[in-house]
Amino acid sequence: MKVACIWFSDQAQDKGSVQKVAELCLRFSPQICVRSTEAVFIEIGKCRKLYTEAGFHARVLVILRRLGLEANVAFGTDITEALLRAQNKTQDLGQLQLSALLEFADPFNKDPIARQYVNKMIVAFQDLGVKNIAGFKLIPTADLISRFGAIAVLCKQRVNFEVPIVWVYWKPLEVIAEKMEFPYFEFYGELEPILFELKKQLDILFQRLWARSLKAQSMQVKIFCETNSQNPKAFRQFDFNFLFAQSSAKACLKIIKERLTRDFEKRRILSPIEGLETTVTATVPGAIGQRNLLHRHDEIHEQQQALIEQLTEVHGKNNIFFAELLPDRRPEKSWKKSETARLANSDFIDRIPLRPSHLIQPEIIEISSGFVHIRKKTYQILNWSSLSAEAERITGGWQEQTKDLNNSYDRNYFILELENGSSISVFQTPDQTFYLQGYFG
Repeated sequence: MKVACIWFSDQAQDKGSVQKVAELCLRFSPQICVRSTEAVFIEIGKCRKLYTEAGFHARVLVILRRLGLEANVAFGTDITEALLRAQNKTQDLGQLQLSALLEFADPFNKDPIARQYVNKMIVAFQDLGVKNIAGFKLIPTADLISRFGAIAVLCKQRVNFEVPIVWVYWKPLEVIAEKMEFPYFEFYGELEPILFELKKQLDILFQRLWARSLKAQSMQVKIFCETNSQNPKAFRQFDFNFLFAQSSAKACLKIIKERLTRDFEKRRILSPIEGLETTVTATVPGAIGQRNLLHRHDEIHEQQQALIEQLTEVHGKNNIFFAELLPDRRPEKSWKKSETARLANSDFIDRIPLRPSHLIQPEIIEISSGFVHIRKKTYQILNWSSLSAEAERITGGWQEQTKDLNNSYDRNYFILELENGSSISVFQTPDQTFYLQGYFG
């Protein structure tokens, strides 16, 4: 076996870049595995008649340069040997420090418990005077078993390359994309024909997503143009990262149309359009099963999400937000920006209190033992709106100044249902006095 390791010197590489490198290396060998965002391993021993190590190394450097990445490339008889040579840029593994045992025990960096035991073992060996891998090889296996157990034996076997390493299964991400190439001079940069063709692609893409029970979280649209002196850029790329995952081609087309319209107004296309490509770059799980035949709640919810996405595209993400009601009658203090992105639903509507249709000059009334006394008449109370936290509380203090707060007021409002079928609105002041505010109906 011959293994090549591409070790990224910059540990801040994102997972997408490593995946791209791994996919591009499929041209060299089908046996590939990936270590998080740090390394790509390629088995090239069975392809030795197709290219040499030097040829492979040169081709990998070209791929890295095109992607704007930096990495070390090394070769070994197994994954660990290639990994350590790429990490340390050395061929003599015996002179490596004992910290290299971490890579021998867990080359894919997926077992934190094993690494914890190996770290303790490294500290103990350092106290005994063992400094490198060559010194570790001289320790008898019997002594390792009695003191450190199975993990030490595994390290000894891996150091001597006695135990093969099982390759972690890696599967390239399936790219859901559609591309259309147009005949020469079919149209000359108008927006409407592009949207017409884009609708066809979106229909196919969302059918593929629906079949997999997925929604589109982000998407990329590329418009390929003929390159000439007036239009030096070969294509235009538009990236969409949706606030809500999209499952409808019609709603997605409206969002994309807003971006393309603004771009075409600022930068006109001065050469014929040769192709159009749409790619789903990220997905999330979607609903499984058919739509509910008894109501359209889910469909209406998706339409609301699509509308918010369209508004966000037009006005910007910082200008579209969710509001949360607060128990304050002052307009400027009655709401705040919500920390969580959620649509206004029935919970939001239920928090808006009812208002009486007929208001009167507040007058004092008496309430006792389930009865209310209004203008020398007594009515039985069938139901209170609430007498606890659900009561609507209104507070004064409009000027936000200390002297004004002294003359402020606090009121708790309630809705009372009376025995004659009517409802009234009353409020209670801090001195426990009730006032009639108005009537309903």
